[in-house]
Amino acid sequence: MALPPLVMLVVWMFSWRWEILCPHGVLPRPLEMLGWLLLAILAASHRPWGGTSLGLGAFVLVPSIERLGTVPTVLVAAVALILADSLRQAAAVPPGKKLEASLQSLSWVHLSLPPLVAAVLLAGLGRTGMGPAEISPSTLSPIFLEVTVPGLVFVLALHLVALACQRWRSAVGMAREFPGALGASPWPPAYLALDGAAWVLGALVTEAARRAGWGWLVPLVLAIALLAAEAARNDILRGVSDHRAGDLERLQEAHVRILAETAGMGEIAQQILTECHNVLPVHHFQFERLWGDDSQAEPRSWSAGHRGTVSPGEPRPEARPRMLPGVHRRADWKVLEKFLVAEGETLAVVRLWCDPRSIKPGAEELLTTLVPQMASSVHRARLDREAKLDPLTGVPVRRILERRLQKAYRDCCEEGRSMAVIMCDIDFFKKVNDTHGHAAGDAALVAFARALEAARRETDLLCRYGGEEFTLLLENTAGAKALQLAERLRKAVEDIPLVYEGRSIPLTMSTGVAAFPELHIKTASELQLLADEALYQAKASGRNRCLLNIGRGAYLTVDGERLGNSSSDLRLPHVLG
Repeated sequence: MALPPLVMLVVWMFSWRWEILCPHGVLPRPLEMLGWLLLAILAASHRPWGGTSLGLGAFVLVPSIERLGTVPTVLVAAVALILADSLRQAAAVPPGKKLEASLQSLSWVHLSLPPLVAAVLLAGLGRTGMGPAEISPSTLSPIFLEVTVPGLVFVLALHLVALACQRWRSAVGMAREFPGALGASPWPPAYLALDGAAWVLGALVTEAARRAGWGWLVPLVLAIALLAAEAARNDILRGVSDHRAGDLERLQEAHVRILAETAGMGEIAQQILTECHNVLPVHHFQFERLWGDDSQAEPRSWSAGHRGTVSPGEPRPEARPRMLPGVHRRADWKVLEKFLVAEGETLAVVRLWCDPRSIKPGAEELLTTLVPQMASSVHRARLDREAKLDPLTGVPVRRILERRLQKAYRDCCEEGRSMAVIMCDIDFFKKVNDTHGHAAGDAALVAFARALEAARRETDLLCRYGGEEFTLLLENTAGAKALQLAERLRKAVEDIPLVYEGRSIPLTMSTGVAAFPELHIKTASELQLLADEALYQAKASGRNRCLLNIGRGAYLTVDGERLGNSSSDLRLPHVLG
């Protein structure tokens, strides 16, 4: 990635051998050369259209070529470009970040050096080849050519070499990795016009100095440079103010977006990553939940890599960051760790793996201001989750089922789809409480819920309906398929190895299934009642079995056996657990 400055160095080393480009040596008149350098830095600090070129500072190049030669002017232009951009970058950041900002800007400025060196060499060759002209009407045309032709050569060379650098950077993938670098897109006409206008201004001033003497040239050039520097200072102050206002606006927008998220922790983690990306170049990301325990159904850790898609699991960052363009030291990951605290409790931790060479000044401070919003969003999601989940078993509560059941019924009526409800009840649960105690009963409920949660399909909704009774809502599922799923759940419960205080507690369950539109119902609640009737029939006929309600008091077993066929079967007595 050090190819651009190496090319510049090779061109400069060979060009000083040409007497026409270096008539007074490589470093003639050091004090005067330093003066032109300072003037170029002052003038180049004003860039109304951005970019990384000398801009208005190009007007210093013409008198410098006249006085020093082309090759020394190349050195002046290169050093002025580096220092002007570094100082401008450092002036726009907080005091503690100035050195870091100046060093960071070098990785971008060196990409502009080859176009600038080539443009100065070609324009200087054209100008010195024409030679000075005398004042007379017949010499107006040569003077005009001496002013405009090198200026056109300068602008065109700058543009063409920049486009060539752009092609090269695209070929090696730098334009994709570093879209802010020079040449990622062709320069706008206004940006090129500024360099061309500055060259013409410098040529006119130089022609006037030939005729009136060089003594008055220095105050004029100094005045122009100081005006440009003052304009740059005002522009930087305005930019800093706009940047701060923009930061406040982005923080407010991020606060609204994060707090608007009420979904699961995975969605919250994705939203937090998005907001972190807005302020930092995040390469790897981890969101780790610290509240609750590992027995909860929701994952404890979410992570994301370069693609930015959050998924459950631990992050796997590379050993070191990838290469950057230019000359850089080998860097290790900078891991930023932010703890999300709400109401005195640490809820989660966010870890960001960043390349320290790509972090803009002030970005870490901006990230810190986002932490309270992140913590608020996690706290809100936790409260929302706790309000929807049963505190003992961790599955959704009854009101979540009722809301989802009504929606599923409407969708089935509108789109002609099917749905089913499975009612599950632990057999002899009262006996478990009486024999082993209520703590053992709670352990049985937790183990029962985990077995159902593990055996259900991902799209099925499991809720605690009340006591030892649980309900599953199966969308896009017919009755026969729902009965098979109920049998799978029954076997999963039967296989639970529940041991409490050294004593084994066997668990079984009975289930009732009802499906729509196989059964005619007017409301979603009626389907749940029909499934409840099948559950009671399963208990009355021996427990530890699954029955499908097929209507008119008839029920179907997993083996295809038909039970009940009279109206008396519709009103079964309630069988206690």
